[in-house]
Amino acid sequence: MSCGQEAPKAEPKSSLPGVAKIVRFAPPADGLLTNAQIDSYIRVRRASRGRTDEEAAAAVRVDPEEYAWARARVLEALVFLEATQVRTAADGTYARTIASVREASRGAKDQETRRKLEEQVTALEKERSAVKAPDAVAPNVAANAKRIVPRRAEIQAPPQ
Repeated sequence: MSCGQEAPKAEPKSSLPGVAKIVRFAPPADGLLTNAQIDSYIRVRRASRGRTDEEAAAAVRVDPEEYAWARARVLEALVFLEATQVRTAADGTYARTIASVREASRGAKDQETRRKLEEQVTALEKERSAVKAPDAVAPNVAANAKRIVPRRAEIQAPPQ
């Protein structure tokens, strides 16, 4: 159709006369998001202001089941990215703090101050090593995270 409108989709044929075949969304076995699904997710989010997800999906002609699946994949990818960012920041903070306390220890004038600072370094190093290592991430989550990184601001923008 012209004017940017989509042509209505034809009803799928059924093997039974007079009965339309219902085509339901089937998630891909590999669990990977496509760029089209990310586009649809963003369109629904933009249309969601004051609406339920189902209403917003219907308004922009996105299959609500596919939207729900894509939303779950986007959210798990965002959680993975956020956890990675927090872990990296925490490790950097520990490294800077330990380096600072070591430097202070080297400059300490008396043995007692030096001993206390070295105890702090030991405690910080122990604390740093006790921080839980990240669980192994499923390959599809890592791949989806990589796919959404360039569009993260757009994905996380509040509905308009």
